[in-house]
Amino acid sequence: MAQSLFKRIAWAGAKLNLSSTIIENELLTYKYPELSAGRIRVDLDNGSYESITATVVFHYLPYTGRPYKGGIRMSDRVTPDVLRTLAIEMTFKEAVADLEFGGAKMGIRLSKPKSTYSNREILRIIEAVATFFIDLGIIDPSIYVPATDLGTTSDHMDTIHTIYATLKKTPYSGACVTGKSIDNGGLPIRTIATSLCGAEVLDKLRKLGALTCLSGIAKPKIIVQGLGQVGGWFVRLIEERGYQVIGVSNSRGAVYNPDGIDISEVPEHPDAPLDHMTGEYLDNAAFLTMPCHILVPAALENQLTIENAHLIQASVILELANHPTTDEADEIFRKSGKIIIPDILANAGGVTASREEYALGLAPPHHSIEISKLDAEARDRIVQVIQDATRQVFDFSEKFDEDLRGGAWLKAMNHIARSLKHKHRRWLNGSV
Repeated sequence: MAQSLFKRIAWAGAKLNLSSTIIENELLTYKYPELSAGRIRVDLDNGSYESITATVVFHYLPYTGRPYKGGIRMSDRVTPDVLRTLAIEMTFKEAVADLEFGGAKMGIRLSKPKSTYSNREILRIIEAVATFFIDLGIIDPSIYVPATDLGTTSDHMDTIHTIYATLKKTPYSGACVTGKSIDNGGLPIRTIATSLCGAEVLDKLRKLGALTCLSGIAKPKIIVQGLGQVGGWFVRLIEERGYQVIGVSNSRGAVYNPDGIDISEVPEHPDAPLDHMTGEYLDNAAFLTMPCHILVPAALENQLTIENAHLIQASVILELANHPTTDEADEIFRKSGKIIIPDILANAGGVTASREEYALGLAPPHHSIEISKLDAEARDRIVQVIQDATRQVFDFSEKFDEDLRGGAWLKAMNHIARSLKHKHRRWLNGSV
């Protein structure tokens, strides 16, 4: 997967007439070696122990004096290749939103499904991994600031924060991690930011005239794959904006109802059974191919592939998951006229909100009575950033006669090019 993104980076650099040598040296190689630890010992409830593998990948840091940013993924399916891909996408996702962070991703590889561990065991795993990387100086407000991702929660980020504050004793410990709970210095908006901004991107593109296939449709019908934090909040927020959710799915199965899903029936737990919901019960493969106007993959990567791309009936695909569409499927969609709203734009709300929490962690302590005001101000800034990014992506796509994915990568590369110009100004003679 990483190699396909390198091709996209090279394409964007050439399209913007950037120095191919600098693109090759700066963006098509890893500037910091990835670090894997394969013998982190964790005690289990039955008295035995397990050796956990954890890997952190840094792609590129375009900005002087800024940290790397990217979530911690915990699963039995985490691989270095997936982490490399997600780290690259983080670099460009942050650049789409004009955020000055480097792209990174951490993964904790479990030996069995996460659901088979007790909560105590998961907590010990987080504690052991956090302690290891804090002791090495990797997790730090000036080096790498993690956040939640698949398999991790605000409770886990609170644990990392507590360990860092205990070991380092600095006034800036609140900035060592984002995605914390509200009681531990987090912002309420962080919980819904990705979902909220996905809806903002969709609405903004409709206003810009980028989604002509939805013209004249008063209440577009939406299918959402995944009911985790992103998908679960999205189905609730999008209904309030005049869309109709007609299908939802999670790891237990899927429900499709062309007359509309009763949102009050959607379970709050992401993996709860769906058999109480009104509609037709389907497996996840068939679910993705059901009739709708907008398909929203909000679960795992590589869900839309060469095997099912020809069967997808949606006119618009809003990528709230990271890398849910393979290159082969992307090409099929493009040739068939489907509009893809790319992940590096569609789900950039999460890292944009993390930037607000990071800044709050670097500031003097705030009283709890200030949080509501701070959160409202942060929400306004986040929405404005995403709306501006959406408009700029649309402008780039129009200027270069590209689809929205091309526009997003060109917009991001243009932002990164400014830092490259500063870093290499003695060699470039104004060519960037």
